[in-house]
Amino acid sequence: MKTTSISALFATAVLSSALFAQQPTEDFYGSPAPADFPQMEGQAVDDNAAAIVEPEQQDGGGAFQKKPFTLSFAVREGYDDNLFTTATNTDASFYTNIAGGYEQRFENSRLQLSVALNGGVTYYYTRPGNKYDYTGALNIQGLYKVNQRLTLNFSTNTAYLAQPDLEVPGTSARNNGDYIFSSTTIAGAYQWAEKFSTDTKYNFTPFVYIENQLNQSQGRIEQTLGQSFRWLVLPKTTAIVEYRANPVTYYSAPLNNFGQFFLLGVDQVFSPKFKVTSRGGAELRFYNSDDSTPDYFGPFCELNGMYEYQKLSSIGLNLRYGTEASGLNGAPSRNTFRIGVNLVQGITPKLSLNLGANYQNNFYDNFDKQNPDGSFYENVVEFSLGANFKINKSVELQGGYTRTVDAAPASQQLSYTRNVVFVGANMQF
Repeated sequence: MKTTSISALFATAVLSSALFAQQPTEDFYGSPAPADFPQMEGQAVDDNAAAIVEPEQQDGGGAFQKKPFTLSFAVREGYDDNLFTTATNTDASFYTNIAGGYEQRFENSRLQLSVALNGGVTYYYTRPGNKYDYTGALNIQGLYKVNQRLTLNFSTNTAYLAQPDLEVPGTSARNNGDYIFSSTTIAGAYQWAEKFSTDTKYNFTPFVYIENQLNQSQGRIEQTLGQSFRWLVLPKTTAIVEYRANPVTYYSAPLNNFGQFFLLGVDQVFSPKFKVTSRGGAELRFYNSDDSTPDYFGPFCELNGMYEYQKLSSIGLNLRYGTEASGLNGAPSRNTFRIGVNLVQGITPKLSLNLGANYQNNFYDNFDKQNPDGSFYENVVEFSLGANFKINKSVELQGGYTRTVDAAPASQQLSYTRNVVFVGANMQF
C-alpha cells in the first residue's frame, strides 16, 4: 500500500497526540437531518445524546409526562450554481425550498422518548429534467433505566436525501441522485462497580439508492457491534478500552469486507460547558470479494469536542481518520481523513452568526493490488457562513452561503466547485 497519502501522514501525526478518539457519531450513531430541514428547539442531532440526559421529572405513578409537541415550518429562496456537481458544462438554477417538522417528547422517572419527523420539497426553476427534489427524515430517541445499574438506549435516524451530504461517511461528494440512509442503534450500559462499567452497542445502517444501476454498484448494509470497558480514573476522566466489528455487505457488487477496530479512549469533562470524547488505535479490514483487493491495516482515530465559551456561543470540533465506503464504482473503500469545525457566535440575544469549515481527504489506494500506480486522492473543502435573527420566539429569519471545492488532480472528471446561497424564515409553534 502506498504511504504517500496526505491523509495517512497527517492522521499518523494526529494519532500520536489524539490517540484516544471519539465514539463515532456518524457511522455508528447516525447523522443529522439534512440542512434544508427546520431545526427544532432542543432537537437532538446526535443519536447518542439521550444517553447522557438524566430524567428530571418524577411521575409518581409511572405514567408518561407528556411534553408539548412542536411544529415547525421553513421556507427558503436560494441559488445553486452547480446542480449536478460536474467539472464542466455546469447547470445553475434558483430554487424554492419548503419544509416542515413535528417533534413530540414523553418522559417519566424511568423512560425518556422523543420523536421527530421532518419533510421538505425543493423546486428548481431552470434545472434540466426533473425539477423537484423531495427529502424526509424520521428520528426516534429512547432511554430506559431498567434499574440503578442497567440503562438501555435506542435510536433510529432514517432519511430520504436528494443531494450529497459530506457529513455522512461512505457517501459520494458528488450528486448521485436520491438515496435512503438509515441508522439504528441498540445499546446497553451496565454499572458493575462504582468506577467500572461496560457499554454494548449494535448499529444497523443500510444505504439504498433509488437509481437501480447505482444501487447495484454502491447499495450496501453496514453493521457495527461494539463492546467497551470504562474505568472512572478521575471524577471527570473516564478511560476506555473498546473493540468493534464492522461487516459491510453489498447488495450486488462483489465488494463485501469485514473490519475490526482495537481502540483506547478517554471521555473528558473539563466543565459542564466543555467536553471532549476520543477513541484511537488500529483498524484491520479484510476484503473477501476477490484476490485483487489488498487488505488494510492502519491507524484509526476519532475526536469530538464541544466548548460553550459564552452564552449563546460555542465551538465544536469533529475529527476522523479510517476507511469508509468509497462512493465510487469498483472500489470497496477509501482511506478518509475528515475534520470539521463549527462556530456559533451570539451577537445579541436575537442575532447569531455561524461559521463552518469541513475538510475531507479521500485516498483511493486499494482498487487493484496488481496496479498500485492507479491510486489517487481527492481533497474536498466546504465552507459555510450563516446568520439567524429571531423576530420573536416563534419566527426566525435565516441566510447562508456554502462553497464546496472538490479537487482530484489525477482524476479531473471528479473535480468541481459549487456555490449555494439562500435566504429564508423558520417558524415554530
